[in-house]
Amino acid sequence: MTDFSSFYCCYLLQSINKRQSFYIGSTPNPARRLRQHNGDLTNGGAYRTKKLGARPWEMVAIVYGFPNNIAALQFEHAWQHGYKTRFISTDDRVVKNKNGGRSPHHKLANVKLLLKHSFFKFMNLKIHFYSNVVKEIWDCNKFHIESIDCETDKLTCSQPILSKNDFKDLSVDAMLEYADKHQSLIQEHYNSFIQQDEDYLERYEEMLKFGEMSCFICHDKFDYTSDDKLLKPFIALCTNEMCKSICHLSCLYNFFLDQETEKDGRLHLIPTSGKCPNCSTVLPWTIVVKYSSLLNSLYS
Repeated sequence: MTDFSSFYCCYLLQSINKRQSFYIGSTPNPARRLRQHNGDLTNGGAYRTKKLGARPWEMVAIVYGFPNNIAALQFEHAWQHGYKTRFISTDDRVVKNKNGGRSPHHKLANVKLLLKHSFFKFMNLKIHFYSNVVKEIWDCNKFHIESIDCETDKLTCSQPILSKNDFKDLSVDAMLEYADKHQSLIQEHYNSFIQQDEDYLERYEEMLKFGEMSCFICHDKFDYTSDDKLLKPFIALCTNEMCKSICHLSCLYNFFLDQETEKDGRLHLIPTSGKCPNCSTVLPWTIVVKYSSLLNSLYS
C-alpha cells in the first residue's frame, strides 16, 4: 500500500499502565509512531514516552486533516503549550502555567479552543477517538467552551476494546495483549485513510486519461496527457463519484469565495468549503487542494 505523505495528524497518548500519564505529538503515520513510542521500533521514540513504567501507550485520540506537516506541527506545539500559545487568547485559557493542565479535561479543552481559532478552523479538521472514555470527557465539556462548528462526521469514535473498569488491576500479559489489539486498531484505521486516497486518485486518473477536457466554470481547455506543462494546471475534482465535473483550482477558489461572501456578507481570503458547481456536493477546500496537489505532482 502506498504511504502517501498527505496524511498528517496530532495525537494524544495515554499510558495503559499509568492512566494519569499523557503525551501529545504529531505524525504522518500514527500506526508506525505508536510502535516507536512503545519500543517496537528502535528508532524515533520520544524520550518522554520511554520513562520507566509508562509503556505501553495507547493512542486515545487524533486530530487530522492538516494540509501539510507544518500546520500539524503548529497545532502540536500550541496543544502542548496551551498556557502561552498565540492561538488561544489569554482570557480563554484553561491552562494558566507550564505545570498546569495535566488532566484529560484540560488537554481536550485546549483542542476545542484551538479548533475555534480562524487559522485552524478553515482546515476542516476532524477528530477521531479510540477511547469511549476520552470521548465522554470531550462531551462533558467541563470548562463550558462554546461549541465549535463541527458536524457529526467530524467527530467519530472507534468501538472500545476494553471498558473503563477493565483497566483496573490489569496483569502484564493482559496489558500487552490489549496494546497489541490497540495497535491493530490504529493500523486498520490508518490504512482506511490511505485507501481512501488511493481510491480517489484512481478515479481521478481514470477521468484524466481521456486527454483534452474543459473547465466546468470557465470552459478553457487542459490536458493531463499532454507533454506541455501549460496544459496541466492545478485542477479541482468533485469527491462525489457520480460527478464528472473538473475545474481549474483557481476557478473553483473564486467560485467558493463568492459562495461564502453571499452567505455571510464578508470577504474571505481562503474558503472553508463550497458546493460543487455541478452536483452541489459540499467540498472542504483543504480536501480539494490536497487532491489537486497530489494529481499535479503525479503528472508533472
